[in-house]
Amino acid sequence: MVLMNWELIGHEWAVNLLSRHIASDQVRHAYLITGPDGVGKRTLAMRFAQAVNCTDSKNAGDFCGQCRACQFIQRKQFPDLHLVEAEDVGGILKVEQIRELQHQLALSPYEGKKRVALLLRFHEANDNAANALLKTLEEPAPKVIMLLTAQSKETLLPTIPSRCEILQLRDVSRDQIEEALVERGEGHEKAALLARLAAGRPGWAFRYASNPELLDERTEHLEDLINLLKTDRLERFKHVERLTRDWERERKRGGEHPRLRALGALEHWVSLWRDAMMLAYDATAEQRNIDRTQDIQVLVRALPPEQISEILGKFEQSKRDLQKNANVRLVMETLMLDLPRISEG
Repeated sequence: MVLMNWELIGHEWAVNLLSRHIASDQVRHAYLITGPDGVGKRTLAMRFAQAVNCTDSKNAGDFCGQCRACQFIQRKQFPDLHLVEAEDVGGILKVEQIRELQHQLALSPYEGKKRVALLLRFHEANDNAANALLKTLEEPAPKVIMLLTAQSKETLLPTIPSRCEILQLRDVSRDQIEEALVERGEGHEKAALLARLAAGRPGWAFRYASNPELLDERTEHLEDLINLLKTDRLERFKHVERLTRDWERERKRGGEHPRLRALGALEHWVSLWRDAMMLAYDATAEQRNIDRTQDIQVLVRALPPEQISEILGKFEQSKRDLQKNANVRLVMETLMLDLPRISEG
């Protein structure tokens, strides 16, 4: 059984490249896969691990999906697959994790053809962890493949990408994502909305399709934004206080880190504000939030294009600050100072 394009949505060029490396026995000792969250970095890495270790593929560079190695890698239970990541998304990958990995990689493969180390979100590694990994990258053990994922090579110490083959994943077309969603059972209207909101990230689209509460959360975030624009700074600060307190309470009950909750809200705000900027400047880019046309028009009528562009920059800066582990409440309060106030009408 041959699985077309390794069951990925898009990224045909990356699949073809990695497949050729396997087929010609030219697999590199380390690959760095970059791209935005949800674009398919982790899935590509897992499929590569399957293709490398598959025992029943009819064509070199493919994988069957049915043999023991393929199934156990898919379930993350394969003894020669080593997943390393920060404890939480947005957390810190620590040097102790790298040292433990190095101990495991020093051993010969237990069952597979190769030991595969998958280091997810390596932009979350602290400097000590990154420096510790350098030795392994510089002196790779035989029968070991290192797969690193990160948002971009610029988020890493320069010495890391210089020792890897880099695969920079690009946005997947809206039509491909929409078609894939329909094939998986989504209605055409919902698939069209999710494909636009995904902004080229099939993983994002599938996650939101599988978790309807995420769309409800998006609606809440966007309504919060429009309401905040109509209130004074005191009310905005009270809102941030309530929000961060609720996030902390949910975190203690096992929920997401408040930083991730804030980043989720900012992602939705950036998307809406980007649509407003496109409309304000008569740009040809397609509208993503096709269900929020009225909100977008309110922003364009109320604010000059230059201010819309400036505020979009403030949103993006807030995201970067949070990704650098800045204090969540402080970042959100600073943003409240920057937001303009629009009339109720």
